[in-house]
Amino acid sequence: MLDIHVVSHTHWDREWYLTYEQFRLRLVALVDRLLDLLDEEPAYEYFHLDGQTIVLEDYLELRPEQEPRLRAAIASGRILIGPWYVMPDEFLVSGESIVCNLVRCNRISRE
Repeated sequence: MLDIHVVSHTHWDREWYLTYEQFRLRLVALVDRLLDLLDEEPAYEYFHLDGQTIVLEDYLELRPEQEPRLRAAIASGRILIGPWYVMPDEFLVSGESIVCNLVRCNRISRE
């Protein structure tokens, strides 16, 4: 018998083929739906939020009233965050900036 594991996640580009503002509206819709899904479906165990915590700031700038729900989902382990503040391109940045990126994410994750 073959076991299959599905990891729900997103890969998030803040700006790519659309503007930052257009992508941020998509992010808000995604996180709104995700929070509702987590409330409605206890069997939906967790969601990996891309690995960068800047998406939390982008979301909460437009939906500050959702901060308690978002914090609760993160604290309970149903939304997984980090380890990056922003997704680095390791070929374009120095080792020091990669470490600073991790340190900043760690600080945000602990808050």
